[in-house]
Amino acid sequence: MSKLLTTMLAVTFAAATLTPIAFAAKHEMSKESAAALATACKGKKPGDEVTVDKKKVKCPDAKAEMKK
Repeated sequence: MSKLLTTMLAVTFAAATLTPIAFAAKHEMSKESAAALATACKGKKPGDEVTVDKKKVKCPDAKAEMKK
């Protein structure tokens, strides 16, 4: 029972530590990428897929851009 509890605690700690880092890295965008995304999404509908820096991304909603 002690090994199981220790293993579960270690897995929980690792998940809690790594999840915010992965989330932040995924959603952080440089100014150059944001400008390229804005240029690529010009004239497109929100949700349309475009290719920016060799990655497929969806065009954001105009309201989401205004909040930033």
